[in-house]
Amino acid sequence: MRITRTTAFAAAVVVGLLGLAPAPALAQDGGGNAGAWAPPPLNYSKPTNPAPDKGLVPGAKYTEDQTCITSTGGSGQVKEPPNGQTWLRLDEAHQYATGRNQIVAVIDTGVNGHQAFNNRLLPEIDYLNNITNVNKNDCDGHGTEVAGIIGADTTGLGVGFQGVAPAAKILPIRQTSPSIKMTTPTNPNGTGAGTSETLAYAIMTAADHNATVINISLSACLTPAPGLSQSLLQNAIHYAVDVKNVVIVAAAGNLEQGSLCNTQNDRPDPNNPKWIESPAWFSDDVLSVGAIATDSGNGQTPGAPASFTMWGPWVSIAGPGTGIITLDPGANTGLANLEKTSNGQTQTIQGTSFAAPYVAGLAALVREKFPTLDAQQVMHRIEMTAQHPGTPTGRNNQVGYGMIDPVAALTAVIPGEPNSPATAKPTQIPSGVGVTEVASVSPMLWAMYGTLIGVALLLITLFVVHATNRSRRNHKPVPQRLQM
Repeated sequence: MRITRTTAFAAAVVVGLLGLAPAPALAQDGGGNAGAWAPPPLNYSKPTNPAPDKGLVPGAKYTEDQTCITSTGGSGQVKEPPNGQTWLRLDEAHQYATGRNQIVAVIDTGVNGHQAFNNRLLPEIDYLNNITNVNKNDCDGHGTEVAGIIGADTTGLGVGFQGVAPAAKILPIRQTSPSIKMTTPTNPNGTGAGTSETLAYAIMTAADHNATVINISLSACLTPAPGLSQSLLQNAIHYAVDVKNVVIVAAAGNLEQGSLCNTQNDRPDPNNPKWIESPAWFSDDVLSVGAIATDSGNGQTPGAPASFTMWGPWVSIAGPGTGIITLDPGANTGLANLEKTSNGQTQTIQGTSFAAPYVAGLAALVREKFPTLDAQQVMHRIEMTAQHPGTPTGRNNQVGYGMIDPVAALTAVIPGEPNSPATAKPTQIPSGVGVTEVASVSPMLWAMYGTLIGVALLLITLFVVHATNRSRRNHKPVPQRLQM
């Protein structure tokens, strides 16, 4: 068949539209990391893990920089469940698993006691416990809020909020705290306590204390540079995942207003990002979690990527990141849906920090339901059953493979998994997850669309030229009136 210009144009249109078509709920596997953004090849050797009480930052001095968080109380209890929880259909998911016999380590600012933990809060491991005259509680509240999303059991409390894995045990590891100022000989002005080195040690400690899942709602913004390496952290992550069989979940990071990560990773070439977020960077071994908006507060679009979520090739998956309701970190009872800022104002709770524990809780459910799966297989199942964006690979750099779908993750047959039927094929999975279609335009698609526009302009030009020539051939001069 001879291909005319019209046929070629139609084919180009079809290809262009298919690039944005909705894909089935069971995504294709896009493969491993590639491109200039990827971490350096692993040169693994198990690092030595000193005891937490040995003072891991030489010459460091610590002082309390802020008072500990207290409850704002409020005029009434938060009764309604958050939108994100409703979208994820946790009530239905809990028919299949509740996180029983799982230990989720929360590497964060600590975890305060709360009645919703029901004696499932294990003794805290404290990387700041060599500090004298410093409060031992979760002064920031961040870790308690994160742990509440993972494992709160609110049965009988008369509230709609519930944790994703309400039967899981929580292992709190206090590794960081913005409320505690750390000064060193090389940094006399001080920063919040916690470094990438202490994070690496905390990951190894969690793995050695039988954690099956680790949640890290922390991120460090790095500037891409040749030879960039965090070898200690990279080795610690490899040790936990590939040696100790632990699933690691990490926040993909937020847009900040400081000097780093203050603009979005929106360059046309996704392999040339402006910023790198760590430990989300190590996405071959980490589920890196972006945030999806679940309400219209602060100008957000429900179902779209949250305005603050940092994009990047390392983003694996997404969870609810706005309209957060969780445990009140300043009291032993009650819930919180607002938090106080440093200037005393209140704001809604949001961030990739709170999207990550939704995924960590789901990882605990999957580990209970499918105990023979290793850490990488658990990560793969969560990715493949997500409500992914309509791109050829089933992922993009904004939300990865898309919003998690707990019911699908606990019920779907994944081809290639141990004990899955040999005849298993990917199928569409019905879902109630209310996610807006989000498309990520890759350089290839940009080129395709550019070609499409070019072809369209060429056809328009040819049509105009043809019409003009025809008009000239058929043109009869209008009789002219002589002017006297």
